[in-house]
Amino acid sequence: KRHLWCNGKDISWSHLVKLYHLNRSSQAPGLAMIPKLKYEHICLTNYSKMRVDLAAQVLSSSVANGIKVTQGAEAEETARFAEQFDKFFDCLNVSNSFVGKQSRKVFKNPYRSATDFRLKWLEELLGYLDSWEASVREREGYKDAKAVQNMMLLPLETRQGIQITVKSFVEMVKYIFTIPEVDIFYSNKLCQDSLENFFGQQRQRGRTHENPNTSQFLKNTQALRVINSTCATIRGNCRGSKSKDTRQSSLEIENNAPLRKRKTKSKKSES
Repeated sequence: KRHLWCNGKDISWSHLVKLYHLNRSSQAPGLAMIPKLKYEHICLTNYSKMRVDLAAQVLSSSVANGIKVTQGAEAEETARFAEQFDKFFDCLNVSNSFVGKQSRKVFKNPYRSATDFRLKWLEELLGYLDSWEASVREREGYKDAKAVQNMMLLPLETRQGIQITVKSFVEMVKYIFTIPEVDIFYSNKLCQDSLENFFGQQRQRGRTHENPNTSQFLKNTQALRVINSTCATIRGNCRGSKSKDTRQSSLEIENNAPLRKRKTKSKKSES
């Protein structure tokens, strides 16, 4: 179990739990400082741990501000961690030209040039991770205990994944704006949720058969086209798109009640 630590302070899940209980114990009924922070965000199951939407809501600016207000300097690094990754998510999830103004978050504005300030900020995010690692490696009393030091950091695979994502994204945005016809870019267009949902539907079609051949895969694909190829999986870790086009093309079932059965004639009426 990890015990994240940075610059002399803990980055702890207990700070989020404390914020949740403070949020619930509000003296004003029906009012909450962070209304989106609910039981399912704190008491996680093996399945809910994979839900991206819960992670995005926990690592948000509202949660970071709530921690700063209620717990002060003690939870400073936890708040900073949530704030940094909230901006990171925003940089990679720009969906349209209006979401930045609607949410009052400049990191959600569309990209319009290769010199956008967010590209420099993303590189600074890597600097934040490097400084975090440096503070752990130099911590007194733990310099010779590398295994213990590693438990104070994000997993190596996670850090490498962030580095690959940031460097690839920055270079790609710079390249895109060298194309004469491009004057705006929405980073959400790179999202792979649609692909993940598609293969989730393929697994549902195959049931326990996990290794379909080419013919079976094509049959499943054709069946999904006929039924509803854009409907999100029920038990996937993607919650489905909220875009207008997806909602219109999705099959919406408003009533799950069984159909009425046909009445059978009684024996007396037949006689």
